[in-house]
Amino acid sequence: MSKYMLSPASGRVIRIEEESRTITIFMHLHNVHITAAPLDGVVKKITPEKGFFKPAFLRSSDFNTKNTIELSTKYGDIKIVQIAGFFTRKIKCEVNEGQEIREGERIGKICFGSRVDVNIPEGFEILVKTGDKMKCRKTNIAVSAQNSVEL
Repeated sequence: MSKYMLSPASGRVIRIEEESRTITIFMHLHNVHITAAPLDGVVKKITPEKGFFKPAFLRSSDFNTKNTIELSTKYGDIKIVQIAGFFTRKIKCEVNEGQEIREGERIGKICFGSRVDVNIPEGFEILVKTGDKMKCRKTNIAVSAQNSVEL
């Protein structure tokens, strides 16, 4: 049975980095800025970092204020990076280290225009391309052909 990975944010795919298997989703001011878990897992680590507030659609926003949520899943570890944008001055993380979360569960919010990066575990095929529109909790961004057995 295939397993789909959900988009952790609403917005538009502005970059896919093949080497790091990272999808970058830009959230326009008019998008809902909720961040959700793309897969079931346990919050392994949360790392906030201070930085700049450059427009989130620019490559230089890699050095903006951000919050990285590392999630341990049965498919491997993934990172969801909440990145502040030009108008954003606040990132809200709504989970704690050690917390179990379900696919689609809200994990945080970024106020106003911003971006979310998510890395895709090995064994998953990326389904989206640059320019695609994403809906948080609804758009499938990757699929695994691994068989999973529910006990």
